[in-house]
Amino acid sequence: MFDTLQIQPVPISRRDSFNTRDKQTRELKPFYSGDIKILLLENISQKAVDILNKAGYQVEFHTKALDKDALIEKIKDVHVVGI
Repeated sequence: MFDTLQIQPVPISRRDSFNTRDKQTRELKPFYSGDIKILLLENISQKAVDILNKAGYQVEFHTKALDKDALIEKIKDVHVVGI
């Protein structure tokens, strides 16, 4: 008269759940922060620049916006742009 309830195990985290469904998931590889170049524009706080430098990132900053041609040239060689 009553059916038996079937309980399926549930993954502990979303990451586990995602990885069990997608066999093509690539592992994230560690990186060296010194390889990452950051361009900061328009008067970013000096404290932010200091924090990023201390973390080992290559930081270039400008107090004003760059003109179009200069910006195009600068972003060719950076990984992150902050405004």
